[in-house]
Amino acid sequence: MPLITVILPTRDRGGVLPRAVASVLAQTEPDWELLIIDNNRKEAPVAAGQFPGGGVADPRLQVLPAPQAKNAAAARNAGLATARGKWIAYLDDDDAYRPEKLRCQLALAERAASPLVLCGAEFHLRGRTRRAQCGTPEWRGEDLLLRARWNTSLLFHRHPGELRFDETLDAGEDGEFAHRFLAAAGASAVPVAALPLVDVYQDAAAALRTNLRGEAGWRAARRIWRQFGKKYPPSARRLFVLRACITRAKLRGDWRKVARLGTGLLCLGPEQWRFGLNALFLSLGWFPGRWVS
Repeated sequence: MPLITVILPTRDRGGVLPRAVASVLAQTEPDWELLIIDNNRKEAPVAAGQFPGGGVADPRLQVLPAPQAKNAAAARNAGLATARGKWIAYLDDDDAYRPEKLRCQLALAERAASPLVLCGAEFHLRGRTRRAQCGTPEWRGEDLLLRARWNTSLLFHRHPGELRFDETLDAGEDGEFAHRFLAAAGASAVPVAALPLVDVYQDAAAALRTNLRGEAGWRAARRIWRQFGKKYPPSARRLFVLRACITRAKLRGDWRKVARLGTGLLCLGPEQWRFGLNALFLSLGWFPGRWVS
């Protein structure tokens, strides 16, 4: 039985998938299985043997056809239904692990006796890079709502049993899942491997990416607020809703609403100013590809 299961959904992105697979094959922690969830619609089915070091040469790699998975949540759930590992990690097909990713998160989870840990990432933007979640060893309290990054590729947690991603959500399902997982586990803090252990590659031209559609993310934010908002102070709840509204307007290209709502961030410190300016520039279409979406 493998110690770790890595779930890697893919859909019609054969040009970047080999990079993701190679990053798992290069892990310094060897005790894993990789489940590639093949949700291809236009491209040919994924074949394990198409990857260097994969297929027969590495029995840890398995391809699971899932042509009817309606979204990323459903594809990940297909992986969870098959996963044999005690621990679960995820990788988006356009991202890549750094070699020590699984080893570092496993060591942190075992040392902290925590059911879920996160890690930092480096976002590769047009002409620049930006590191995120590399400045703190732990999130707790309202930071779990406001500052933690729940990008699926950064998650590492115990096998969730029957718990699954919400397939009614087309975006933001990772954060909603993480909140339900923590509630079920009774965990009040999340350790962070505060290193850039994942490379996140953003395609600025990917206008059809679901997570860049304002309404999809808004539904997930409302779900989190309704289910878990009462756990947090009123000030944190207000800021969460304000940022969700700004994000929704940003992704709809409504720069006037972004600017109007953004004035509410002016007295809340430099971190919120950066969030507001990021949203304004993205909503205006300025310097495409240079902002974390």
